[in-house]
Amino acid sequence: MNFGQFLKSLEDPEAIYLLVTDQDYLKDRVLEACVERVSEAARTFDWDLFDLATDNPADVVARLRMLPWMTPRRWSYLKNAEAGGAVLEDYLKDPAPRTVLVLESKRRVKGWPKLPMIEMEAGSSAVSWVQQRFRKEGFSLGPGAAEMLVELVGNDFLRLNSEVEKQILWRWESKKVTVDSVLGVVAEARERDAFELIDAIAKRQRDTALRILNRLHEGGMAPQQVIAFLYWSFRRLLVAQERLERREKFFDIVKSLKIWSFKNQERQIRSYRRPFLINTILRIRDADRLSKTTSIDPKKFLERVIIDTCRE
Repeated sequence: MNFGQFLKSLEDPEAIYLLVTDQDYLKDRVLEACVERVSEAARTFDWDLFDLATDNPADVVARLRMLPWMTPRRWSYLKNAEAGGAVLEDYLKDPAPRTVLVLESKRRVKGWPKLPMIEMEAGSSAVSWVQQRFRKEGFSLGPGAAEMLVELVGNDFLRLNSEVEKQILWRWESKKVTVDSVLGVVAEARERDAFELIDAIAKRQRDTALRILNRLHEGGMAPQQVIAFLYWSFRRLLVAQERLERREKFFDIVKSLKIWSFKNQERQIRSYRRPFLINTILRIRDADRLSKTTSIDPKKFLERVIIDTCRE
């Protein structure tokens, strides 16, 4: 069942639900839905949040079998349920009739009975989920906007939801999200690091470039996202150079390409050699292709781009 079906089922709930997902977004929504079934005054007595990474399975099961005090049902949410062992397995075969239990597990466990399973909506690729999320709020999407958001943020639905909410606030009046609005909100915070990384590569400062790459990675930016962002940034720099050669005004170029981190760097952009920009773009494109067709960590391909470019 998807989340919507899960919510409807809570009017006459099953004794046990199973949640196996790596999406924190879905975990948070299911947990919140369970908490809301118990009034705030009754939560001390009839609501429990367990974690078998720290809690004893026997103590957990004993609590699950207690009768509710203030509400018709006891509601419980159990994290790391796969660690429950035989004690939890026995409970699942004979659950307490007035307790509703959600099992959050890293995997399905052999020996457990067949349980109602909560899943993301069928066909919920990150892109389709973003599209549905905006449409639900009454927003329209320009061509490529959802794809760009996923490319920059990744497949983490919790982070995607946060970025969708930012777009909704920013574009409330127009009710339309475009590639430009996505770049304006998501990319601006990362442009400074991108600029520093590009500058370090251009100056052949290999160690500095690798440190910045690690900083981006540690800040939650996946290697595939860094590849996409660098490819996009280097292409904009190449276009900026071409437009400067046509004697266009630098501020107009910065504004139209949205390269705000370079707004005071006209001399710097002019200094980048055309072969350097083109070769780096080609290397990043190759890194993107290889990262999608091999099982090697994409970060390794990015590091090789930096090392090879700085070596020349």
